[in-house]
Amino acid sequence: MMKHRVFIVDDERIVAETVAAMVEDMGHEVVGMAHTLASAREGLNQCECDLAILDINLKLGSEGIKLGEQLSESGVPFFFVTSYSDMSTVEAAKKVRPGAYVVKPFTEQDLYVAIEMTMMRASSGIERGVSVRKGNAHARIPLQDIRYMKAENIYVELYTRDKVWLKRSSLKELLQRIEDEHFIQTHRSYAINTKAVTGYSSNEVRIGDEVIPLSRSHRDEVIDALSGI
Repeated sequence: MMKHRVFIVDDERIVAETVAAMVEDMGHEVVGMAHTLASAREGLNQCECDLAILDINLKLGSEGIKLGEQLSESGVPFFFVTSYSDMSTVEAAKKVRPGAYVVKPFTEQDLYVAIEMTMMRASSGIERGVSVRKGNAHARIPLQDIRYMKAENIYVELYTRDKVWLKRSSLKELLQRIEDEHFIQTHRSYAINTKAVTGYSSNEVRIGDEVIPLSRSHRDEVIDALSGI
């Protein structure tokens, strides 16, 4: 099972802590918790997560649905954990397209299924991508737009045709999360989208005017992949 970075939003601290304990028992990492809409927005803007678990009612009403709408627009997978199962609430929740809808009280198995289904839906979407910070919000870069990646300290630089985006991650971890056969590592600090390659030799790969190093340890795997295209 892949490890995910999870952000939890629930106005009841004991519920949030219970969800966090269950999520961590599954091997995931809880990167933040919030108990109000304002603190949730602030927390989500300050950290990067792969998945958000949202309560719908945060004291004042259906704030969780507003937050779900924001996450849906930015491409961050999420699902609801709520006490409400009435028709009007479910219909409102459906409009923001959560990955799952879990009704309290719940079990760890309920959360496990919701996480797996949400992440499966996210990874099998028509347009897969990488979520990155964009100012105080998040953006989602379609995988097909990424030409190559370069590890730089605690970040990975994502190169598209007209811009470089930063993703807080190691290169190895990001490639594992993407799980896309067209992305392959060429060097300890570089990975390429094989669909963008315009030429290669025994020690380099070319993507347009860019020259990407090809190390000896990755040479056979890369040349095999490129020669089969």
